[in-house]
Amino acid sequence: MSKDLKAMLAQKLAENSQRHAAAQQDLEFDAGRQHVKLPVDVIDPNPYQPRRVFPLEELESLASSISEAGLLQPISVRKMGERYQIIAGERRLRAHKLLGRSSIEALVTASEDSDMAVLALVENIDREDLSDFEIGKALRQVENLFPSKKKLAESLGMGREDMYRYYAFEGLPDYVRSKLEESPRILSRAAAVDIRRVLQQSEGHPMLEECLEESWALLEAGELGQTKFAAHLARILKARLTNAIPDDHSVQHLAKNGKKVGTISKDGKSLVLKLDSDALSQEQEQRLRLFVTELLTSTEE
Repeated sequence: MSKDLKAMLAQKLAENSQRHAAAQQDLEFDAGRQHVKLPVDVIDPNPYQPRRVFPLEELESLASSISEAGLLQPISVRKMGERYQIIAGERRLRAHKLLGRSSIEALVTASEDSDMAVLALVENIDREDLSDFEIGKALRQVENLFPSKKKLAESLGMGREDMYRYYAFEGLPDYVRSKLEESPRILSRAAAVDIRRVLQQSEGHPMLEECLEESWALLEAGELGQTKFAAHLARILKARLTNAIPDDHSVQHLAKNGKKVGTISKDGKSLVLKLDSDALSQEQEQRLRLFVTELLTSTEE
């Protein structure tokens, strides 16, 4: 997909550049040709920047390279009143700030909002490490370049169904989306589609939010793969309902964080509770013993 998207954006960018070159620019500088040094504190981020996270180790590596070899390519900016906005090169600007440098080489040029979005995508997709979540957000930002989502899909050289997978993230709860803002690579678009389907099917479930957060904790801990997330969530949602009130002779399976930890069964003479020894903390075990004692006492009364 990235190659198709990159080709489309490159073509759009070329068209925009050609349009600017042919137009009469009434500006106080020579658009596209003014190579200057700008104070870093007068430069603002690209409002269409698709990247959500800038890993410190990558910035430190880039800063080290710039310190040794210099800035090989100036950043691109557009003038906005008394300040400037980045068109391309936010990582380079951040690296300069890490080095404590007060200025940076920049190429000042004219750029429309549509160009800003396109250029930011081109730069990031060229590095081939944007997450599906980031691409989905970026597609939202450039879709107004096209008369419809159908036209956007056609320009990308893909079916609408494939493109809509990137929009699946928008159907996820705020809790999940806030987590993705912090760790955008933790969930692929395919996994997002499956999770959204489970959430839609389970709408109104009394423990939906609780089960979702439990499952997400397992995902973050590396104990649950993203491809198995939706199935795991569906399974524990079903278990929370079916384990409510068992039949007299049925075995009720008990689960914790989606894992079986014990059973409750009845054979006509005995009611048997079995739990893995490490299923409860010492405090929880004491609370269970106290609950059973109080329950039996109240029954006698």
